[in-house]
Amino acid sequence: MPYCIEGWVEATTTPPSEQDQHSWMGILMLGGIVDVADCVSERLFGLSKRCAKDPSMISAIAPRRGIPANPSKELRADLQTHDASSGEVGGYTYITWEEMAPLRPDLDGLLGSDWLLVYDLVERLAEDYRFSPGRLRVTVWYNW
Repeated sequence: MPYCIEGWVEATTTPPSEQDQHSWMGILMLGGIVDVADCVSERLFGLSKRCAKDPSMISAIAPRRGIPANPSKELRADLQTHDASSGEVGGYTYITWEEMAPLRPDLDGLLGSDWLLVYDLVERLAEDYRFSPGRLRVTVWYNW
């Protein structure tokens, strides 16, 4: 049974001090890009079959943070389609681009990972003046 990664890249153009529940936009659905968990999803989020069996095996950067306090409407709609009580969906967490970007050189396996495209796309977004630091994040969960 596959251990799939789902989630969204979200962005806001609103400064952190002015953000509310309507500030964030879902701009990239990850399910079509990141097929399955791999060593990168393990290292960033603690999401893999191996981590599900023994979470202490990997020291992840952003494990088990839950859903951001102000999720985008796209993320909220996607979450409503999942039954978290089934045990087949979980591991909700997120990471800001400020936390994620510096890790790129240290992520073993990134070159062979679906996460390489995510990094490339979010780096392009981060170059745009509207998405300055603190205005991009990645929210993920597993589905198995």
